[in-house]
Amino acid sequence: MFSLKSLSALFLVPVALLAAPINPGSCDTSKAVMDLPAGKTTLVSPAVPPTYVTLGVGVQNYTCSDTSTYTSVGAVASLFDITCLMNNFNFASIQTRAFAFWNESSQGYKTHRYQQHYFITNPSGAGLSPKWDFTSSTGDASAFVVAAKVGDVPAPSDSSTNVDWLSLNRVDGDLATQIFRVDTVGGQPPSSCVPGSGLISVKYISRYYLY
Repeated sequence: MFSLKSLSALFLVPVALLAAPINPGSCDTSKAVMDLPAGKTTLVSPAVPPTYVTLGVGVQNYTCSDTSTYTSVGAVASLFDITCLMNNFNFASIQTRAFAFWNESSQGYKTHRYQQHYFITNPSGAGLSPKWDFTSSTGDASAFVVAAKVGDVPAPSDSSTNVDWLSLNRVDGDLATQIFRVDTVGGQPPSSCVPGSGLISVKYISRYYLY
């Protein structure tokens, strides 16, 4: 299974470094600048450094609509703290190498029991909202954020394979005020489906920047 231990071995870093979120300020994140697509004003990098940079390893879930196309019904991912790896030579390609390892091994992933990304019922009561949850690893009941999408652009490369890059703003929780999903690998469903077919889960990896 793709687990915390396998990620640690792949990038030659201690398990403890990835297992739980760092204390804010433990690493110099001033150079953690996202490489956002040029000319895409829907995604604007904040003027302040991020609090956390995490690697999301999970699945995007889809159901087949009556129009024979897949519709997103959320995602589930484990979040590994890579904030302190920014000066590591593997950092630039961490998501690509991790995804290649995962696919080549034909393994699933083992849910990381500490930091999670998943979807909940929208606070308004209609639809779904994404949530990033650090409550188990921090012991802080407010260490989560539920967010709403405010920006969306196709992945700069292989957009038919890699899910969109997103910008989201907080609607609840104290973990962050802004979240970016960038450097995505995988996650897109097939272009068509047979109405009535079951839910599918598509592997993906991305970086999440939390501000």
